[in-house]
Amino acid sequence: MENNCLENKQITLEDLLTDKSKLVHFIGLGGIGMSGLAKFLIGLGYNVSGSDVKDSAALEQISGMGGIVFVGHSSENIKNVSCIVASSAIKDDNPEIVEAMRNNIPIFHRSHILNALMQGLGLENKQISIGVAGTHGKTTTSGMLSLVFEYSGFDPSFVVGGKMPHLKTNSKMGKGNFFIAELDESDGTVGVYTPDVTVITNLEYDHPDHYVNGFEQILETFEKYINNLAPTGKIVINIDSAGNRQLISRISHPGLILYSTDENNLDADYLVKDEAMIGLNSMAGIYRKNEYIGDINLPIPGTHNISNALAAVAVGIESGLEFSKIADALSKFTGMGRRFQIAGEVNGAKIVDDYAHHPTEVKTTLDAAKKFVESSNKGRVVAIFQPHRYSRLSNLWDDFLESFNSADVVYLCDVYSAGESCLPGINSEKLSKEVNHKNVNYLSGNMEQIAKNFSQYIQPDDIILTMGAGDITKLGSLLVEQSGKQAGK
Repeated sequence: MENNCLENKQITLEDLLTDKSKLVHFIGLGGIGMSGLAKFLIGLGYNVSGSDVKDSAALEQISGMGGIVFVGHSSENIKNVSCIVASSAIKDDNPEIVEAMRNNIPIFHRSHILNALMQGLGLENKQISIGVAGTHGKTTTSGMLSLVFEYSGFDPSFVVGGKMPHLKTNSKMGKGNFFIAELDESDGTVGVYTPDVTVITNLEYDHPDHYVNGFEQILETFEKYINNLAPTGKIVINIDSAGNRQLISRISHPGLILYSTDENNLDADYLVKDEAMIGLNSMAGIYRKNEYIGDINLPIPGTHNISNALAAVAVGIESGLEFSKIADALSKFTGMGRRFQIAGEVNGAKIVDDYAHHPTEVKTTLDAAKKFVESSNKGRVVAIFQPHRYSRLSNLWDDFLESFNSADVVYLCDVYSAGESCLPGINSEKLSKEVNHKNVNYLSGNMEQIAKNFSQYIQPDDIILTMGAGDITKLGSLLVEQSGKQAGK
C-alpha cells in the first residue's frame, strides 16, 4: 500500500471522524501503533473492528473494550465496514485490501487518522499536540512525556508506540489540553503530521527498505516535515546528534529549542551537568539557559535515557509545568515495554529484554549495562542479538561489526526476516565471524531451542540482554520459565 494513500475516497476524514456510527476496520490490529490508535477510537465512542494474523494480548484487550476482532485476514472480515485503516506494512495483496479496493471502501493510512485526531477532528476540543520523532528514543521520550503530563494532573491524551507499565496502556483519550503522540518516520509518513510542539531525538540512517537513497533522503523527509510546521510552533531538538545538527543547518524555523547532555555545550537551552549512575539509576542536574533548576533521578540506566528525560523536561517547562512535578514523575518512570525491561532472574543472573535493533541502539544499550556491571564490580554483560531484516543488516553491516564492544560475550541468532527475502552473503553466521570482538558465538535454531541450550552459559551476576525487534522478545521469558521448571525438579 502506498505510504500516504487515501484510496477510493468516498468519504473524507472529516466524514469519518464526525460520524461515530461508521465501523472503522484496522488491518494489522495487533501492532503496537495500530492497537493504540484503535483503543483511542474506542475510547472516543467509535465502532472498531480489526484483524491480525495471530491472536495476542493486544487483540484480547481490544475485544474486551468492545472491539470486533478477527484472527486471520479474510475478505469476509470487512463486509460491513465503512473504511479501512492500514499501515505501510500491509501489502497490496492482503485479501482485505483487495476486497476494499474491489468494493471502493475507503483506505486510510494510520498516520492520517492520528494526525486528524491531533488536529482535533472527532474530539470535543482541539488539544495542544506534541509529536515525538527521531531514529532512536522516541518511544521512551513519548512515554516519559505521557507520564509527566499525567502525574502533573493534566489528563493528557496519548498514543505511544510501546506499552507503559506505569500507565498499563499505550494510548488513552484524556480530557485535558494536551495530546502526546509518537510519530513514525520508518515509512516517510512523519511528513503527514503538523503538531504544535515537536521533539526530534536524533537522526541516523535506518529503514533502508524505505530510504533507498540513504541518509540524505531522511534529511529531506525531516526538512519537509519542519517546513510544514506552523512558525508559532516549538521544535525541541537534541543537538548532541550529528544528524540533527545537519538538519538544523538546513532549516530556518523560529521555534528551535536546543537540548544537550554535553555540559560544555553552552549553546543549549536545556543542559545536564553532573551526570551519575548508581546501580540501575541515572541522575543529573538540569540547567535552563545555564541556570540550575533542579535534579532528576531516573530508575533506568544510561545517558540516552538522561537525554530522553531532558527532552521531556524541556517540553514540560515550555508548556507551563512545574519542574518539581516533572522531576517527581520522571522518578517513577520505570521504562517502556522492551526498553531495558527486566524479564526476571536465572541462576543469579538478570535477564533484560530490549528492542535495540539498530547498531547505535545496540551499542547504547550495552554501554548502559556495562556501566552498571562496572559500578557493582561483578558479573558480565552477555549480549544475545537477533538482527532484524536482511536489508538493515546489509546496509548497516560495518556499523554492526563495531557495536558490541561493551559486551563481554556476544551471541548472534539468525536474522528475523520480517517478511523480507534472504540476501546472498547476509546472515548471522557470517556476521559472527566478522564482528570486532574476541568472544562471539553463533546460535542457530528457534527461540525455544536456544532457550533450552543456553542455560549452560549463564553465570551468577551476569546481565543477559536479549536484543532485537523480532521474536527474540520471547527468549527472556523462556529462559526464566525453563529455570523455574528446573528448580522444581
